[in-house]
Amino acid sequence: MPSYRVSFINEIPRNQRLFRCCQRVITIRSARTPERAVEAAKKRFARLEGIRNWKIHAALIAIESIKTEPEHTTPSARNGSDRV
Repeated sequence: MPSYRVSFINEIPRNQRLFRCCQRVITIRSARTPERAVEAAKKRFARLEGIRNWKIHAALIAIESIKTEPEHTTPSARNGSDRV
């Protein structure tokens, strides 16, 4: 399944300008669709920020598909032994 990077962005008006600031980036390592990745990221964002709704700390969401490196394990890491 594809992986996604979901960015939570806030808009801050100052002096008749609008600044966009990234509040947090969450990587979803496996999701069937971009929509599911966004929903999972919203829940994780709210939990990490200690809030009920992600919109309290962000105004926008940006999503991009990413390629993640497969996790490599050595034989000693798999069986819990340091001996070779």
